[in-house]
Amino acid sequence: MLGVKIEREKSLAFQHVMRYFEFQGGSISSMFKGAIAIFAFSIFFFSFAAQVTTQSPPAPSPQPVLLPDLAITDLSLTPQRKLMVTITNVGEVPLSLGAGNLKVSVDGALKGSYTLESLSGQSVLPMKASITLTTPLTLIGKHEIDAHVDLAQGVKELSEENNRLKKVLEGLPVGPDVVVKDLDLTEDLELVIVLCNAGDIDLRKGVTLGVRILVNERKVSEFDHFISEVLKANSENRYFLEPPSRVSITGISKVRVSIFPRSTSDDTRLENNVLERTFMIFPFRIGPQGREEFSFSFSSPRPQSDGYTERMKAEVRWEGSGSPLMLSFKKEGPAKEIPTLSGKSPLKVEFPIPSEEIQKGSLWNILVTNLVDKRVEGHLIIQHP
Repeated sequence: MLGVKIEREKSLAFQHVMRYFEFQGGSISSMFKGAIAIFAFSIFFFSFAAQVTTQSPPAPSPQPVLLPDLAITDLSLTPQRKLMVTITNVGEVPLSLGAGNLKVSVDGALKGSYTLESLSGQSVLPMKASITLTTPLTLIGKHEIDAHVDLAQGVKELSEENNRLKKVLEGLPVGPDVVVKDLDLTEDLELVIVLCNAGDIDLRKGVTLGVRILVNERKVSEFDHFISEVLKANSENRYFLEPPSRVSITGISKVRVSIFPRSTSDDTRLENNVLERTFMIFPFRIGPQGREEFSFSFSSPRPQSDGYTERMKAEVRWEGSGSPLMLSFKKEGPAKEIPTLSGKSPLKVEFPIPSEEIQKGSLWNILVTNLVDKRVEGHLIIQHP
């Protein structure tokens, strides 16, 4: 088909040239006509060749090579002063952790070398994923940390410039750490403060603590307390503290308890010396085989980070401990997994609340059912963030 087209184009070109010269002056010698034909054919041939070359398809471009890319994105410390290293695969394919080795220097001196797989317990880090590795390295005091990851020879990544991170970290000094662990109520619905020692040294007997209690943002009690027993290190025991002037909790009460050690050497961390909880006290009187439903909602004014989990407590107390009751929940979502409890007084349950539940202010419904043929009286106690 292409040959036919070329022949047709040659004939037309030759005819055009011949007509031109005939128009210019009549007859032309046969030799001159042959030269003109060759000239016309050459013009046509080179023009056609140029068109064919121009219309040729471009060569395919090479496909980009997809690679992993390890980056150290953060350095931090656990409450026990262990160094944590956060790494992220910012590349486009998974990264084999078996090919990486983490080296940690403290103030310029090499202090540890660990394989990524041994620290993480996994062999692969997916693309765009992060993992935080806890090292055996303990820091006390202020130091410059230099963390660097070397990949095995032959393992390629997009960039090696982000494989190192330097940061100054300060580990807490060795000592006791007083923590406001929990809040509770006595049988008469009076406040009890629960302390523990999260430090690595026992808190001696006789230490003086300043205590301040606010209820609904109003100060109701402030006093000094002398620790009457040794608080074992590493949260080995609980210490129950009752205010000298009783603090009764009724209705809906937002309670804030703050602890102030009189000597700074008696507490290495002050940020965990405050605890805020909201109590909801619902009295009830339920007839034989009866049931009462309690509804409430709440939201925390404190900012909650994604994935952060608070806890809610529910407790039913009533007179006549031999009479069984049943405590159950009626709610969609995470609360549907809360078990139904039945038995003698008191009935207690504690469960986690994801941050999204706190922010939404979801409606909760709790049912208290009387399982016997006589009336019971008591209280439903809710404690939430």
